Amino acid sequence: MSSFKPTAPLRTPVLFIAFNRYDSARQVMEAIREAKPPRLYFACDGPRNEAEKARCERVRSLVELVDWDCQLFTKFSDKNLGVMMGESTAMDWFWENEEEGIVLEDDTFPSQSFFWYCEELLERYRHDDRVWCIMGNNLMTEWPVKNTDSYYYSAHGYGAYWGWAGWRRVWKKYDVQMKAWPQARDSGLLAGQFLSKAEMKEAYKLFQAQYEGTIRSWDYQMDLARILDRGVTCIPNTNMIRNIGFGADGTHTVSEKDRRNKEDLYETAFPLVHPWNMMVDAERDMAYFERYIEPTSFRKFKNVIKNLLPASVDEAVTPFFSKLQKQLGIN
Repeated sequence: MSSFKPTAPLRTPVLFIAFNRYDSARQVMEAIREAKPPRLYFACDGPRNEAEKARCERVRSLVELVDWDCQLFTKFSDKNLGVMMGESTAMDWFWENEEEGIVLEDDTFPSQSFFWYCEELLERYRHDDRVWCIMGNNLMTEWPVKNTDSYYYSAHGYGAYWGWAGWRRVWKKYDVQMKAWPQARDSGLLAGQFLSKAEMKEAYKLFQAQYEGTIRSWDYQMDLARILDRGVTCIPNTNMIRNIGFGADGTHTVSEKDRRNKEDLYETAFPLVHPWNMMVDAERDMAYFERYIEPTSFRKFKNVIKNLLPASVDEAVTPFFSKLQKQLGIN
């Protein structure tokens, strides 16, 4: 049980997205159970094969933990949609029914104050189109905070969508297919959005890979839509989400040696202290990029070598680099 004691019952609905990882999904469901949201939307993707059916069914059995006064809605897919379509369609469903709410996945374990932090900021920024979403995750816990504010504004979304909250007004601008990317890419208008050439290069690379289908995620589309809308995110000064999905079963977090695999998890203090202005903390955004997103020396070395090779040789050595990278726990 958490040491955090809310002063009022939670009023905000929660969407919980899961798949086939029972142990981590149960931990997150237990945290939701403790918070007792009035409405819970539980979405599960379908199995990829016959062998996976039992694992998926076990995760779906977590509905049995919903023993508080709650409206429960379920969306259990018969077929496997994958990360991109499975998660985006779950969010489509959620925001078709709710104006605002909290989103948790089966590997994003929240502290209890996260729910009430989201609730207060959802209400505060409900009609403020400048604010895109509310993050619960912040890996930069060692960053020296220069004031007493409970959170800060980021124009680059750093913090990852590991437990977050948002509104239907924002999700309406989301496009899973990223149809606006070619025009945005070729217009040159995005250049002024980035803090450095390295940041711009990495963002373009990720957006292009997502657009082409090399990456099959749901969140790069969210980032592009936010950039095009000139939105900012709210990131807490205390980390209220721990990613418990690092390991072989993870989709994008396959290495326990990943730099982002941190055990820090805190409760934030109430009453919340709101920033007195809407200035973006560009210095912290840049530090976050350099520490957690900018390609490592290994990746840079690999890219240099691969760029010097003929296409046929490049294709042959790619599995070797990928295996070595995984063994070393390098991203």
